[in-house]
Amino acid sequence: MDNQKVETILDRGLVVLQDDITKNLYKNQRVASGKTAKSLKVVTKITGNKIIGTLFGSSVLENLEYGRGKTVNASGNATWKGELLSWMRIRGIPEGAFYPIWRKINRDGYKGTKGLISDPRTKFKNNFAKQLKSIIVKDFKNNGINSSN
Repeated sequence: MDNQKVETILDRGLVVLQDDITKNLYKNQRVASGKTAKSLKVVTKITGNKIIGTLFGSSVLENLEYGRGKTVNASGNATWKGELLSWMRIRGIPEGAFYPIWRKINRDGYKGTKGLISDPRTKFKNNFAKQLKSIIVKDFKNNGINSSN
C-alpha cells in the first residue's frame, strides 16, 4: 500500500475535520474571541511504516461539547475567573454580572453542545475508512489478488 497516498488522504480528512469543527463552533455560537477555533492544528507524518495524523486543539473543546460538572473548589481557580471575565468583555456583558454567572456555572456546571466535535469526528472516521478501503481494494487488484473470492 502506498503510504504517501494514505498520508495525503489522512491529512486532507483532518483538514476537513478542522474546518467542520470550526464551522460548528460558529454555527452554534460557541465563539467569543476565536482562540479555541484558531487552536485547531493538523499534523500528519510518516515515520517508518507508521502514518500518524493528529488534530490538536484547545482542551476547552471537550468542555464545549460535553460540558463540565460543578466546581469542587471554586475559589482555587484564578485562571477560570480570568477566562470568564475575558469572555464577558468580548460578549459585551457588564462586569457586574460576573459573580452571578460565575456562581451559577460553579454550582451547576455547564451542559455543553451535543455534536459540536463528535459529529464532524464521526463524519471524518466514516470518510477516511471508505477512502482507505478503496486504496486497499485497488492495491489488491493491482497486485493480482481477486477481492471477490
